[in-house]
Amino acid sequence: MKSKRFVLLLIALPAAALLLCAAIVFVIDPAMQYHAPWFGISQVYTDERSQNAGLAKTADYDTIVIGSSVTSNFRVSWFDEAFDCKAVKLCYPGGTFSDYDAALEAAYATHDVKTVFWCVDPNLLIADPENPTPLPGYLYDDDLSNDYKYLFNKDVLLKQCAPAVLDTLRGRQTDYDEAFVWDYGYTYSVVKATESYDRPEQSAVEYPADYYDEVVAANWAYLDKWIDAHPETTFYLYYPPYSSLYLDSVLRAGTRAPIFSLLSKTLTRYMNKENVRFYNFLVDPHTIDFDNYTDMVHFRSEVNRYLVEYMAENEPYTTVEQVGWFINAMTYRADNYKFDTLFSDYEE
Repeated sequence: MKSKRFVLLLIALPAAALLLCAAIVFVIDPAMQYHAPWFGISQVYTDERSQNAGLAKTADYDTIVIGSSVTSNFRVSWFDEAFDCKAVKLCYPGGTFSDYDAALEAAYATHDVKTVFWCVDPNLLIADPENPTPLPGYLYDDDLSNDYKYLFNKDVLLKQCAPAVLDTLRGRQTDYDEAFVWDYGYTYSVVKATESYDRPEQSAVEYPADYYDEVVAANWAYLDKWIDAHPETTFYLYYPPYSSLYLDSVLRAGTRAPIFSLLSKTLTRYMNKENVRFYNFLVDPHTIDFDNYTDMVHFRSEVNRYLVEYMAENEPYTTVEQVGWFINAMTYRADNYKFDTLFSDYEE
């Protein structure tokens, strides 16, 4: 009899522990899969790749701000004020177009989306759209049968639920406007930008203009999928303001012709679609002021705010002449900027 009770106890204790884990995860719900925070529990924003799924499903919004790490420092309130909307931010540091696709699938399945602000990173246009680090698909789908991967997850319990409880006890509450913002404590200067830049060796090869065509077409397919299927949504596409060090990297890698080609082709392909407004910040004055950068592509949040205000107040590119002007400006900077002086002047 004792042995039978002992066996039952061995079964009951782990089962109770699992049920307790599931109950805690469900109530706190750090990935926001089922509800907004209950009982005044603080929301802790720690992992975009998992928590974006819940934001896409359960947040209250009609506008999406989506992109790579250069979008993390946006505050959704800036969009709310400038565009009279209710925005959600779905940023994916290290992300690819397949990540954006998964987020938009979850968003459109649960919301009527009025506007999408989509950062079209040149670096991502030439990257494999399939991320080698897969998203937790069980969080993005609507299949409840696989939610056990979330509810019975030790990492979720210890790394997400526990910090939420601790923050609640300490009276800390992270405003959603500051979710996933990373610019606190970073240094922005020409010295920092150049020191952080891994300058490539000068290539002996100049690659042809069509060098990236295949991978760019694969990434275009994701843009086409959403833009063409949702004429009711206005898509604000934009090239982010990478610093001029990006141009130096292109020149030294021998990819000037294919990069200039894909930038021109992408802009021309989308700018005159009825539901697209395409902005280009690659030749913006901010790209020359290196004191706005902490590395080759990442800029201070004041620049993020400028992007919002510019798109709210100015017209996008719509003509072939504007595209020609953009490429001419890139060409002039490539031919005339003395990049070498950046490294000789600031070398320690």
